[in-house]
Amino acid sequence: MVKTKNFQLPITLLYLILFLTVINSFNLTYCATLKLTVVTNKTEYNVGETIQITGNLTMDGSPVSDWILALQVNDPRGKYHVLRALPIGSPQYFGVEVLNVYLSDEIGNPKSSVRRGTLGYITIIWRNKASQDLPASITLNLYYENKQPFLAFIPFKGTVRAGSTQNMTVSVPIPSDAPTGAAFVYSAAFSDMPSNDGYAYCPEKSSSFMITSTSTLSQLEKALQEDGTFNVTFKVPRQGALLGYYTIYASTLHQFQYFQKTRLFRVMLLGDVDFNGKVDMSDVGIILRAYGTKKGGQGWNPDYDLNKDDKVDMSDVGIVLRNYGNYGTY
Repeated sequence: MVKTKNFQLPITLLYLILFLTVINSFNLTYCATLKLTVVTNKTEYNVGETIQITGNLTMDGSPVSDWILALQVNDPRGKYHVLRALPIGSPQYFGVEVLNVYLSDEIGNPKSSVRRGTLGYITIIWRNKASQDLPASITLNLYYENKQPFLAFIPFKGTVRAGSTQNMTVSVPIPSDAPTGAAFVYSAAFSDMPSNDGYAYCPEKSSSFMITSTSTLSQLEKALQEDGTFNVTFKVPRQGALLGYYTIYASTLHQFQYFQKTRLFRVMLLGDVDFNGKVDMSDVGIILRAYGTKKGGQGWNPDYDLNKDDKVDMSDVGIVLRNYGNYGTY
């Protein structure tokens, strides 16, 4: 009895040690393998400024060159503002793939231009390359030539049958005040939105069209970068912007590991010191009356110190004058 007991104890401990070693090794490998970084060049932007989102995916500190970034930006009301799927390097992808996206008529015939203030139509074609049915959200994101997004939505959300090809033509309103010239449309297939723990199945497809026929087509923004770093920019309009905090959701599925990052940035209306959603003579008058006040002194109001130098002087007056006529919605 004693010999048997003494013999079994080391064997039990050996199995336990081996088990814990394997588990610990797995955990260390998993935690140290990949890291997703997403940053903005600023945390606050005035209307009219360009927002820049950059980042990378690293493995043990070295950039990963072949992956897909799913990027979603929601406005302060929670609505989609940016929906992109950016190829970094030359990623291999499986699942649902967008084959084409283009301006068309209502039955899918290609067109090259559309008049502002009318309905345009966008046709999307996608297929499921996998051997099993997959859930998919097909996205559309439209930009003006100045990199200002003006429409983002999900025209299709459902199951895509294995091996099947589908298409859809959807109407898109072209604003009556849209700038003339080139416009761009981007479409991608997601498992779900990054805000719902989803990821991009494939890199986006894109095309350009004219809102009028008087300008030359511009080049589409290229997100592909050889060093594994992405750089995405889009612009806030000077007039009519939705003010407040925007939320960035970024995600990727790489080597069967899922990563998601969330960031916030704020869009504000600089010079709107009375917070009525526009910069006008009322703001000019307020700043002039506050001229000469300093932090800690009589009449001091930090809201009037637009450049945050603890005093109201000609610099603050100049900020109001430069932003005169801008407006937005709180």
